[in-house]
Amino acid sequence: MKKTLVVLVTVMCSLFFGQSGWSADVIKVGVPLSMTGPYTDTGDNYWKGIKMAIDEINQTGGLLGKQLEPVRFDTQEFSPERVMQGADYLCGKIKVDSVHAGWAGWGQDVRAYGKYTAPFFADDGSQAAVDVYKENKELYSNIFQLTDTGINQGQSMFNVLMALPYEYPNKKAVIITADDAWGNEVGETLKKNFKKTGWDVAMHELVPYGTNQWGPLLTKIRKIKPSIIHVEIVSAQEVITFFRQFMKKPTNSILSYGYSLVPREVVGTMGKEADGLIGEVPTAMPTPQAPTPEAQAWLDRFNAIWNHLPQAGSWAAYSGVKAWANAVEAVGDEKKHKEVSNYIATHGYKGETGWWKWDEDRVMRAGGDVPIVHYQVQNGEMIAIYTDPPTRPYKDYKFQVPRWIKK
Repeated sequence: MKKTLVVLVTVMCSLFFGQSGWSADVIKVGVPLSMTGPYTDTGDNYWKGIKMAIDEINQTGGLLGKQLEPVRFDTQEFSPERVMQGADYLCGKIKVDSVHAGWAGWGQDVRAYGKYTAPFFADDGSQAAVDVYKENKELYSNIFQLTDTGINQGQSMFNVLMALPYEYPNKKAVIITADDAWGNEVGETLKKNFKKTGWDVAMHELVPYGTNQWGPLLTKIRKIKPSIIHVEIVSAQEVITFFRQFMKKPTNSILSYGYSLVPREVVGTMGKEADGLIGEVPTAMPTPQAPTPEAQAWLDRFNAIWNHLPQAGSWAAYSGVKAWANAVEAVGDEKKHKEVSNYIATHGYKGETGWWKWDEDRVMRAGGDVPIVHYQVQNGEMIAIYTDPPTRPYKDYKFQVPRWIKK
């Protein structure tokens, strides 16, 4: 009976959609995101932005009169083999006409999707990914990075830490990062900047994902009594457990979480308990108040759909879909992949805060209309307090000295 049912469904789909299993009035959009493993929360944030963009396009008549149909693939923990499987499935088998990946790896994604022609949008933030692109710009002409590199983001974190209206009790810092390409880029950049300005990096620790017992490290930190502790681990449980164990006997330290702050589960789980933590998001929509009326309208729509403010990558992923759709409209054919990619590279895209312009390395560099946004958790919400570059306060929102710091 089961076999008969499967055959019947297959025949019906073939009759309705054609031999490929898809209607001719559908444009397939590849969405390889982490749906299991330590990066799941970040993958979910990207998906919300992608889904919002696709739904908006479909609700207003589609793209070139066709409906967009997302095809998802679980990239898990971005192993090179898994990333390649995703590219071969989405571009080789399903033959999607664009790929919107969010955070997709550290260069292996450029190689995997660059061997195909569909425009590929990633939010890697990795110099390693940029270096792969530079190996063969003609071959990888379909690649678009939605955010600046970890090196430049690390520099931005340092700039804002030094700009805070706060007098540090000493010049000692502790850096704790995940042992991956992203953590290493950010950690080494911070370390270099601290040392350059006369700070002592008293501890620089690389930890594996899954670390939830922080007692030995915290014992060392409490002896050091650093003014700054920077934690860069893009997985909610690790950074939540670190904070809660730190708070059992806190030091007078600014706790900087960088990109670690933005998986939705961090603030969603802790709420006001997280008040005082600071972090950053590149190519982000500032919250709770957006910089332009158009951006505020977008922010209100997002909040109405998902019942929370956007966090890691939602707006960047949304904008990647819209930039691609805008180029397809201009070219007039979603199948002309090279022409679409060339249009994006030469014309850019005007979004809710202004222009997105990719540089010669196909990187959306931070600054201007698309800055890095630095947040502090206040009253259980992520509040934009600085943008960078240039480093400047955001609107009238103010940094608040964390409650655990005793004068």
